[in-house]
Amino acid sequence: MKGRIAFIPGAHKIEFHDYEVPTPAAGGIIASVTQTNVCGSEVHMWKGEFGRRGIMPGHEMSGRIQSLGAGVKTDWAGVPVKEGDRIAPVYYTVCNRCVNCVTGNHAACTAKVVGARHPDDPPHFTATFATHYFVKPEQHFYRVPDNVPDSIASSANCAMSQVFWSLDRARLAYGETLLVLGAGGLGLHAMAIAKARGARVIAIDGVDLRLREAKRFGADETVDMRTHSDFEARDKRVRELCNGLPDVVLEVAGVPDAFMEGIRLVRNGGRLIEVGNISPGLTVQVPPSLITFKSLEIIGVATYPPQYLKKSLDFLSTHIERFPYREMCDATFPLARAAEALDKSERREITRAGLLPDHD
Repeated sequence: MKGRIAFIPGAHKIEFHDYEVPTPAAGGIIASVTQTNVCGSEVHMWKGEFGRRGIMPGHEMSGRIQSLGAGVKTDWAGVPVKEGDRIAPVYYTVCNRCVNCVTGNHAACTAKVVGARHPDDPPHFTATFATHYFVKPEQHFYRVPDNVPDSIASSANCAMSQVFWSLDRARLAYGETLLVLGAGGLGLHAMAIAKARGARVIAIDGVDLRLREAKRFGADETVDMRTHSDFEARDKRVRELCNGLPDVVLEVAGVPDAFMEGIRLVRNGGRLIEVGNISPGLTVQVPPSLITFKSLEIIGVATYPPQYLKKSLDFLSTHIERFPYREMCDATFPLARAAEALDKSERREITRAGLLPDHD
């Protein structure tokens, strides 16, 4: 059986490669991809900000077990699995032995492995803009709860699990105020999680669709960047809404200036979580004295401890009727039209694009 996988050789270019689908390794799985999403990371890839020699897109997915490797009887939470069951895999592996893993911060694993450089490298299917996905023996995966559709489970893999871990690292507590800079997929997940734990939530964005979705996913208040078009106006409005400044700011806009704005908008002694800025070539000037005199805690987060994928799937199962998760993925495309999905995502015409691979 042959499968197909995408590769981005350069900015705003995509190509597809066909390979024989491998057999699973002992302790591993071959899954057929049922849905994969365009995350903010893929937009950065599409813009040419990653991979000087090209890059394999796709890391958010849900899928069905096509074949089990020898010895696989349960997922990593001990739930029994069989061929045909729906799963969500963590898209990287951690070593469980480095100084960070053994102290519980697997997100900072010093030996983390994510996919491969090019799909020509066996086992080929190590990214999710594809028809199939190779789950390695040491790679965490979890069975998807029956009441969570693929369109929702696919976003648990990265966006939701990452902000779940972010809010826990920042110790966001009941009664505190969270300010979210950016109301895309990451931001909406963060708002729902924060609201469910009793925080007050404010969102800043400049796109009508995103501002509407922010309200539906738990934002108590929104600030429109078009109405409050400079920092002074946004600062004044945030102070009015908070009766001061927020306890925690989460930056998921992916714009360097938003990092600086987060430093200025968080209260003295507050916490700033930086998640959105992942492009090495983008910079901003930061006066260190502002961090010093505000006594700030700045928390950088990329990825998450693998068990947070299980926590996210359980959260979705519990809160699927409370928040409009079924509508978060507001546009789907066949895998062959991935370029269109990436273009529309880059222009922020849609909240979350899903790709539906053709297995025929």
